[in-house]
Amino acid sequence: MAIVVGTDFSDHAREAVRVAAAIAARTGTPLELVHAAEPGMLRRDWPAERGSAITELEQRLAAEAEGLRHEGLTVEPRVLLGMPDEALVEHAARIQARMLITAALGWRSEKRWRLGGVPARIAQQSRVPFLMIRLSGPFLEWCQAKRPLRVTVGDDFSHSAEVALRWLPELRRVGPVELTVAHVYNPATEYGRLGLSYASQGPEGMEAILERDLRERLSRVGEPLAEVRTTPSYGSVVEPLTTLTETARADLLLLGSHQRRGLRRVRHGSVSLSALPLAPVAAVACVPVAGQREAEAPVRIPSIRRVLVSTDFSPLANLAIPHALSLLPPGGELILVHVMESPIPVVYADFWPAMALGTDDDEAELRRQMGALIPGEVAGRGITVRMELLSGVHAAQTLCQAAERYGADIFCMGSHGRTGVSRAVLGSVAQEVVAHSRRPVLVVKHSALP
Repeated sequence: MAIVVGTDFSDHAREAVRVAAAIAARTGTPLELVHAAEPGMLRRDWPAERGSAITELEQRLAAEAEGLRHEGLTVEPRVLLGMPDEALVEHAARIQARMLITAALGWRSEKRWRLGGVPARIAQQSRVPFLMIRLSGPFLEWCQAKRPLRVTVGDDFSHSAEVALRWLPELRRVGPVELTVAHVYNPATEYGRLGLSYASQGPEGMEAILERDLRERLSRVGEPLAEVRTTPSYGSVVEPLTTLTETARADLLLLGSHQRRGLRRVRHGSVSLSALPLAPVAAVACVPVAGQREAEAPVRIPSIRRVLVSTDFSPLANLAIPHALSLLPPGGELILVHVMESPIPVVYADFWPAMALGTDDDEAELRRQMGALIPGEVAGRGITVRMELLSGVHAAQTLCQAAERYGADIFCMGSHGRTGVSRAVLGSVAQEVVAHSRRPVLVVKHSALP
């Protein structure tokens, strides 16, 4: 697969060509030097004795390609007819390019006030990773093995962010990378998701949980040594993300891209497109979700190290405990929880703890009962057991929040299997957990009861 680099023969484009040539030389990859000529921009009064305007462009591009060949590169010059963004995207997709590189500046002649510049339109459409270059210096030093490339990846726990993280080995084919992972969170959203109150935990406790989850995610994708930075924001993600990027002194901001269009883009926005002109870095890379081949994103078998199981001390709920233990390998952790439904929401539990959980004697008795449910063979299997008493207005919501807070890999619980009128009247906590949990849920049915 080749690297495609676009040029309009400007000084800005030469910066991008230098970077593309350096990466191609370092990795032994063929280079395609492409100029896209808009039909409406070609001169109609070109003198016949000088040949066509296309011929002139081809000669100019061939001369530039010849200079790169003297550096030992395999270069193929191509003049394409069409709007620059469309022609470059179509060509890169057709040849299944390894990446597409352009400079940060460049406009198409039609409707530019509405549709933006060439880099933004390429980022929105490209099916191969797109690298937009502002400054070539840091990349040339990196390609010459003078220093690592400082890369910041924006990670919001989405699939698109994981796609960007999994593209890092492509950069490491060129040289070493110093990785920083930046996460911007909304405090109100996170307090609700985790079931925390500001008075009990504060921002430090919440950020510790977010950093734990980010590091576990990074370990799963093979990037355990990354530096992690988090920051709150109640509004746009882009400005705090660029601030984190600047603080990390990054050379490259790497982002995944959903490439939303139409109403979906209006509703959800696009961090990658907004960051292209704003990020204070030498380059921005956008890795599209849609363009990743199956071979590049293999399905991985997840490992289970932490299981949360709930009990209300009924026989069926207690039966879920050995099923939960069966999922854990040696060294795993079982989190056994019991929910005491309370009229006091968790946000007020700091001010009325007695109403939330009851007396110390009640708590001690509940913990004794929970401990009696743990099979004696657990210690011999090297499994750690943690017991927690929870309080909440709704049991299902409280359990889902606990699974997020404790970072459970899977949630295990029993189901009474109610149907018809009894389910309508009494409800089903298991059903609500399955419907709302962001974690995998294992439900032990009533038929499993001996």
